Amino acid sequence: MSTKEAYEFYKKNERRYRYNTKEVKEIFRKMNHGRCSFCTKCISDFEDKMTVEHVQIKRDYPQKIFQWSNLLCACSICNNKRGTAPYQEQSYLDPTGVPDIERYFSYKTDGNIIPGEELDLEEQQKADYMIKLYKLYRRELVCERRAFLQDLMEDDEYFEILSKKKNSSQSIVFLSVFTYYRRKKAGSKLPDSLSG
Repeated sequence: MSTKEAYEFYKKNERRYRYNTKEVKEIFRKMNHGRCSFCTKCISDFEDKMTVEHVQIKRDYPQKIFQWSNLLCACSICNNKRGTAPYQEQSYLDPTGVPDIERYFSYKTDGNIIPGEELDLEEQQKADYMIKLYKLYRRELVCERRAFLQDLMEDDEYFEILSKKKNSSQSIVFLSVFTYYRRKKAGSKLPDSLSG
């Protein structure tokens, strides 16, 4: 059976053969802590807004439609932004397969996302490819990042803690995100375990 025939068979029978079942979505929700693999936004209505992204798209790789290693959790916006853009193995960064994925991206204080500053040329090109593929420069993401960073920058107590830390920039990013959400949830001060 050719690739085209296999894809046509799937399209005719897609109601019978499903990859985006409730069970699969629940596994992804737990694995990704309810977040999109690409824009990292929290998917508020996981049942309706979460989609299963195919790394290698269904049309070109019908034999991988149900292959777990080809599936990722994505919000419906990121999935739609990519559309049917073909898979480019030399450029694609699988966020679950690259152990240090966070180093590929940096965020400017205006909320824009750019390739990480310490990457070599090939790595920068991969990061840039992913930013463009999923349109991670979309207006709503930029605005949310800008607001997030401004909240952190206006927090004198938090900056005092960071100035005493001798961590890598990646550790600082994780500390920042953790602190921000912990404070939002608690509604107040930094937990004692982070203040040393």
